Amino acid sequence: MSDDPPEKPDRGFRPRIKYTQPEGSKGSSLVVTPDGIFSYEAGRMETLADAVDYFWANVAADPREWNVSLKGYDWLLQHAAEASREDVRRTLGWLEGAIALRDRTAAVAACRYLAAMPSPLLAADYGRLTGIFNSRKVGMVWQLTPDLDKTPLPSGPIPKFGQEAGFGLIRAVPELYLKLAMLSPEMETIVSLLAAEAIRYGVSLPPELAALAKAAPQGG
Repeated sequence: MSDDPPEKPDRGFRPRIKYTQPEGSKGSSLVVTPDGIFSYEAGRMETLADAVDYFWANVAADPREWNVSLKGYDWLLQHAAEASREDVRRTLGWLEGAIALRDRTAAVAACRYLAAMPSPLLAADYGRLTGIFNSRKVGMVWQLTPDLDKTPLPSGPIPKFGQEAGFGLIRAVPELYLKLAMLSPEMETIVSLLAAEAIRYGVSLPPELAALAKAAPQGG
């Protein structure tokens, strides 16, 4: 087995500027742009880290910093059908971090990428997905009106965002919850109960989720 590092994938990022080395320069030159970090030598440009690498480094350091490298995020969304298990692992870590930091925007962005991935790929991390999404605080959203009855709400602190409580991911990324519901009967029950609660509280859902809500177990 070779000890050489795996070959870096070429995602097509290149500097938007035409670069040439100054006359008399020896060795390689470093070129840093929003598209990545490149090494230039003898007319050849080599990618050291591209916009996707920037993106993953940013969210690993701080899940709230996902939009610092939108080029990388947009590339991932456009190529979600080709995502890997490592992409799933990294995205779930990003989502868990965003939830812990109570950053709803980052959590929604992570879920949009998950929603665009193939279902079989998500199924391979079913246990971790269940641990995240079997949560009313993550999925639901409640309007904090003076007449809100807080008795049925989950126990413990609920994240607040202005006049709302809860991340409301079923409202923000309903396509992900539909995909999750197809992974197993257990997950279908989780999603159907959540959808039924959302409808009771006036949350607008697409017809497919509304249909699941009608099939939710009574008294759940």
